Amino acid sequence: MKLRLLKSWFFASTVIATLSMLASCSDSDQYLHDAEETVALKIHAEMALTYEIDSLRVRADTVTSKDTLIFIGEIAPNRQAHYREYYWTLDGKDFSNDMNFRKPIMEAGYHEVCFVVTDYFGDTLRDTLRLWVTNPPIIEPQGFIPAIGSQGLSPKEGIHFAWHGYDPDSISKVYYQFRIQEPSGIAYTSDLHQMIYSSSNLILDTLIETPYFTYWDNPNFYHRLENLKFYTWKVRAVNEFGLESDSFIQGEFFTKGNRNEGGVQTFIRYSNESLYNRSYSSYHGKIHLDIQDSLSNLVVEHEIGLDTNQFVVSPLKPGKYRIIASLPKLTDFNPDTADVVVLPGEIAIADTLRLSDTIPPSSKYLTPEGLLQDIDTLDFKDTLRFYFEEYGGYFYHNFFWNGQELRGATYYQERFSNEDRTADTVFLMLPQSYKSWTYQLLSISAYDYSGNLNSKTYVIRPSLERPKPESSSSSVESSSSAGGKND
Repeated sequence: MKLRLLKSWFFASTVIATLSMLASCSDSDQYLHDAEETVALKIHAEMALTYEIDSLRVRADTVTSKDTLIFIGEIAPNRQAHYREYYWTLDGKDFSNDMNFRKPIMEAGYHEVCFVVTDYFGDTLRDTLRLWVTNPPIIEPQGFIPAIGSQGLSPKEGIHFAWHGYDPDSISKVYYQFRIQEPSGIAYTSDLHQMIYSSSNLILDTLIETPYFTYWDNPNFYHRLENLKFYTWKVRAVNEFGLESDSFIQGEFFTKGNRNEGGVQTFIRYSNESLYNRSYSSYHGKIHLDIQDSLSNLVVEHEIGLDTNQFVVSPLKPGKYRIIASLPKLTDFNPDTADVVVLPGEIAIADTLRLSDTIPPSSKYLTPEGLLQDIDTLDFKDTLRFYFEEYGGYFYHNFFWNGQELRGATYYQERFSNEDRTADTVFLMLPQSYKSWTYQLLSISAYDYSGNLNSKTYVIRPSLERPKPESSSSSVESSSSAGGKND
């Protein structure tokens, strides 16, 4: 009997303890979903090219296979949202399980990227992004007509242009931006890279659908191709999405002349490359050209701007000529000559004329009274004045103190520029810490833009008194005094 009572008591105690534990460890009101408290979900999808805050976010775009896209998904409201899963699809196939991710789409064509969210009740929400993936069109930089330097092309007979271009994806239409220009100058990047022509006269600018074009002379054209002239043409491919080809074609040709006349073309290069800059070269005059016949008679006298560093002179009678180029306002530059033979109906291409400056800037000491002195030794002054002069364009200078770069000093300059020269008066203010009882060296280096260097070193006299050595009697007294203390 006692055993049965004990078992009954133990069973009841276990049940009560279990119920108490469940009551203390679980709150069903917090963990059971209440449908009435459900907040409707809202989702939103976007794409961008960068993670920057100000980056453009779009829902439709045209991109290339080289672009890495950023896909951004949002579920709202964030804190009260109840959902089971989310994922992305690309054209109906699994694409990613991340909310935000970076990924390229390599296959060309039209694509739909869908952000999919399944809510607590199993309902599916979708937001779709649409994009075209295409690659830039291709234009072959070789195998075109007319060939570079073609002679005798007649606008009245028609000038034919042809090239090869295509869409590598075969999904978009290809157009061609076609231009004909009369160049005024050339910008050289280096001797190894192609020349880039700057245009002063745009003859034709059009967008065509075919990889060929024929120019016919028309008296109604505002700009027309003239006889015995040098022209350039350029074409670049662009597809219907606005993507341009990475490469382009740039050709050049000469128009036809009469049987009893021709012309000459030449290019000019400077040792000072900054002369190609129009705003800079306007201070330094123009290029003077003389064209002489075989008997040294002056046939043509011509001037062109420094930034117009290629030119064509026509018409000229067939024969031998000498071209002489000089810079009258920049006398540091040496003239150059080129001989050429002009043939009937063609433009002869002369050797490049190279105008070189081999003379460095000059510098002299300028006294407080305004006198220029070519001396080597100077007194230390709070302000030293130096006068620099250059007949080949602008220049720059550096100061050194005892072989080290001058530090702690300040200077300002008064610049005077005209067509003849560039001159600076430099005021150098030395700090008092540079004073010394020994001789000091002040070196000045002046470089022009052609790379010519002029270095001059001045000896600066001592500006402090030499420290006096201690007398022998003082040394003896000091020693005696010290010995007395030791005793």
